Amino acid sequence: MNKKRKIIVIVIIVLIIILGLWISGIIPKQIARISATNYLKNNFPEKQYKYVSIEWASSFGGYVITFKDEKDKRASFIMVDKYWPVYPTQGTNALLESYNVEYKGISDINDFYIHSITDGYTDLRTLPQNYSIEQAQKDNCFVIGATVFNDNLYSDFMDKYNKKEYAFIRVVQSTSEGDIFIIDVLYEARNDKIHIVKDDTRDRYLAQEDRTIKYKTYEKTGVWNYQNSQYWVAYNGELPNESTAEDIINSGDLLIITTVN
Repeated sequence: MNKKRKIIVIVIIVLIIILGLWISGIIPKQIARISATNYLKNNFPEKQYKYVSIEWASSFGGYVITFKDEKDKRASFIMVDKYWPVYPTQGTNALLESYNVEYKGISDINDFYIHSITDGYTDLRTLPQNYSIEQAQKDNCFVIGATVFNDNLYSDFMDKYNKKEYAFIRVVQSTSEGDIFIIDVLYEARNDKIHIVKDDTRDRYLAQEDRTIKYKTYEKTGVWNYQNSQYWVAYNGELPNESTAEDIINSGDLLIITTVN
C-alpha cells in the first residue's frame, strides 16, 4: 500500500470515528456544553456558573444541561437539536427574569418572590389559610406571640442591613384575638431599599376590604422609640416625633413591623 492510499485509509477511519462519536451523542454533548457555557458568560456576566450535567431528553428534542451558581443554586435549560445543539431554548426565560430581578432591581411582588434571597420560603400568596404559629416556627420565621421564637433572625437581618448586605426575614405575629398576620421583609442592597409584603388575610377582625396582601417599598428600617416602647419599623424620610407620629403612620410613610422590647 503506497503512502497516498495509507493517508486516505487513515482519513476514512478518522471520519468514521468522528461520525460514530457524533451519532452516539458524545460530540454533540460537548458542543452543547461549550455553547451553553458561552451563553451564560455573555448573558449573565455577574454570575459564576459551573457545569453540572447534561442528558438527552427526547420529549424536548434537545439536551437538558444543568449548571450551578456561586450559591449552589441549580439552573437547567434546553439546548435544542440532537446533532448541532447550539441554541438555548426552554428554561432560559425564567433564568433571565430571575437574573434581571437580582441584578437590576425588584419592582413588584412577583419580583419579590423570584429573588434568590427569598429561596427557602414559600410565596406568601400561596400559604394555606390555616397557616399557624406552630408551622411558622418550624418554617424558620421570626414568631411573635405569647412566646417569641427565632428572634435571632431579627438580629441577623439587622446585622446584614447595617453592613449593606442582602437580607430577608418572615415575621409572623399573633393578634390579641388569636389570629395572625405575616410580614415579609427584604433588604435589597443593590438599590438600598426595603421591600415589604404584608398579609392581613388571616385577621378575621379586620373589615373585609382590609384583608389583603399589600406590597410596598420604604427607604429605611430601624428601631423607633415611641410612647415608652421600641418598635421595629420601615419608613421614608425621618422617624417622626410624638406629635407627628399619627400623621406619618396614616400617610403610609411608616410601617410598624413589630415591637422589639
